[in-house]
Amino acid sequence: MAIVGGHNTKWQIFGRLDVHISEKSCSPCRKAFVEIVLELSAFAFPMIVFYWVMFAIDCSKDVSLIEAGIVNKDRDGKPSTHPDKSSRIVPMSVLLVVLCGFSFYLGGIFCSENSRFGESDVKDVSKSGSVSGPLQTKSVVFPQCSADYQDYTPCTDPRRWRKYGLHRLTFMERHCPPAFERKECLVPPPNGYKPPIKWPKCRDECWYRNVPYDWINKQKSNQHWLRKEGEKFLFPGGGTMFPDGVSAYVDLMRDLIPEMQDGTVRTAIDTGCGVASWGGDLLDRGILTVSLAPRDNHEAQIQFALERGIPAILGIISTQRLPFPSNSFDMAHCSRCLIPWTEFGGIYLLEVHRILRPGGFWVLSGPPVNYERRWRGWNTTVEEQRTDYEKLQELLTSMCFKLYNKKEDIAVWQKSSDNGCYDEQLKDPDVYPPKCDDGTEPDAAWYTPLRPCVVVPNPKLKKLGLKSVPKWPERLHVAPERISDIHGGSASSFKHDDSKCEAFSTYPRTYDLLHVDGLFSAESQRCDMKYVLLEMDRILRPNGFAIIHESSYFIDAVATIAKGMRWSCRKEDTEYAVENEKILICQKKLWYSNQTSR
Repeated sequence: MAIVGGHNTKWQIFGRLDVHISEKSCSPCRKAFVEIVLELSAFAFPMIVFYWVMFAIDCSKDVSLIEAGIVNKDRDGKPSTHPDKSSRIVPMSVLLVVLCGFSFYLGGIFCSENSRFGESDVKDVSKSGSVSGPLQTKSVVFPQCSADYQDYTPCTDPRRWRKYGLHRLTFMERHCPPAFERKECLVPPPNGYKPPIKWPKCRDECWYRNVPYDWINKQKSNQHWLRKEGEKFLFPGGGTMFPDGVSAYVDLMRDLIPEMQDGTVRTAIDTGCGVASWGGDLLDRGILTVSLAPRDNHEAQIQFALERGIPAILGIISTQRLPFPSNSFDMAHCSRCLIPWTEFGGIYLLEVHRILRPGGFWVLSGPPVNYERRWRGWNTTVEEQRTDYEKLQELLTSMCFKLYNKKEDIAVWQKSSDNGCYDEQLKDPDVYPPKCDDGTEPDAAWYTPLRPCVVVPNPKLKKLGLKSVPKWPERLHVAPERISDIHGGSASSFKHDDSKCEAFSTYPRTYDLLHVDGLFSAESQRCDMKYVLLEMDRILRPNGFAIIHESSYFIDAVATIAKGMRWSCRKEDTEYAVENEKILICQKKLWYSNQTSR
């Protein structure tokens, strides 16, 4: 299920469409004329021509006078005369007086029309044939995308990677297409697609035709990530660091971290997650995990995770922050994820530190942990691995992590809950990594560059640490201490919300259910309804449902576009039968492409 909107949430889909002409881009005369033509197009053509001629005569002489006539209809000003030939004074004066009177009249109509239109409902708009902003009521049928778009991810599209740099794998970060590259078509399912297997059975198997990729099955067959049997992929729970299966691996981890057993640890992030077997196993143990891995051309790791019903997103720690506020997770995990933690000044580990709650745990298995026994299998030397481990330990200590426990291939570090550690570690101005300055917004996430500095937890928040948070499930019923900071927030943390509507970082056919509450009412001026609904169609599974709670002004327009996407919808009253609000319940139909790849 995905929550796609709400009264206090922001939506990240596709862009904005403004039909009003920018005041900064037009001269006052031309701007006024264009607005009047747009808003009063019902007037007779000769009258418009007459008005334009009058403007053309006078614009070069008294622009300020004309602006005053349009903008302020209550101002009783009279046109001033300009030196000219005596034979033209009287005719020009008459023309200017007529112009001013006519301008006052049209300005009054323009203002009243603007006010009235903002309060009208969608039925009035539909009757008049006029649509403001992104509102669309005309019937439309969207074509199919070609078959090679069956796994289309707009903001992490391998087709566009060549446009971006290789440094630190920047090309794998989010790079959303410009307006002229947006697709206005329906993403098809693979040929032979079947409705997913029901939970919880789907965690252990999925239909081969739904994710028809054999690379992992062939390349990782000795590690038992998955195996193909008939029409299905099976997930036995293996992995590079799970020789005895993921359950045995998690059992050992729980022995090392008792907080995993009593509800203290509830949220986790798995970087470089493979097919998300670790996150899938933790669901039975009361721990909710976000599995993270980048988009790739052949492995489809995240796609397998999503098909199994395990929460996962496309992402990479590269040059920008992960899309999470600070102190989000109780635990972070890397199982031979091959992230170079000590390179680039430890900037990747600094990002883990930012999103980890005080008192939270960072778990690492794989190089350089247990290098004394494992170095021969890593195509390296024992000296090189010892150096890597010492550098890692030194870097973690400088960030106020301490080694919490270690056994076999697993090492666990804990982030300090005591801000006094940062005061001691970072008091030297020449220390590395330094403390982030006060201008750094700890919770800014969207398109925020990584910085080589330590984000110190807010000392005013006394209940931010893991030990201070109620255990699960009691945590569900207690408002977090920092919830009071969200509504005010800083301008920098929300700066991108006002300018971008972008696609989700996920594959097509991710969710069984989408819930939208007041999205179009809140964001209609910056997010084109058509692109929002096309994105919803992309990430919704065939036979999945969308529940849309909206004002009556938008509900018919939504239903019209949904019909063009092959959705079947019905309109219902709200639970309290609010007159100007409706609920639209839609189901996406299963269909197959009749087009070929190109």
